[in-house]
Amino acid sequence: MRQCQATAVVPPERLLFAILAGQGRVLSSELEYATARARCELPLHHPGQHADHVWDWNHQPTHALWARWTTGGTTRFESLPWCETPGGPDADACTLYRDHPHPHSWTLTDDPRSEAA
Repeated sequence: MRQCQATAVVPPERLLFAILAGQGRVLSSELEYATARARCELPLHHPGQHADHVWDWNHQPTHALWARWTTGGTTRFESLPWCETPGGPDADACTLYRDHPHPHSWTLTDDPRSEAA
């Protein structure tokens, strides 16, 4: 199944504020991994808001920080638990957040040729 193509700007000062609010501190060297642009990780034509994983919590490995937005809307940040449903080709867990619109991450691709045939 195809992955959503929606993108959004991730304001760096708002992302930093969300990280600091969630874990209290962050090293400047860690910020090199922060993204300035989000790309939705959900399936194409999914219901609700777009979502992109933007930060792994140091103190809470069962959750991650996600950027959430609607088309033309403001980007906001939300700490969500990982889906962790097993079943990928290597028995990997789903890398989306819990209660995401189905299907799971291992069935999604951004290659348009994947549905041709």
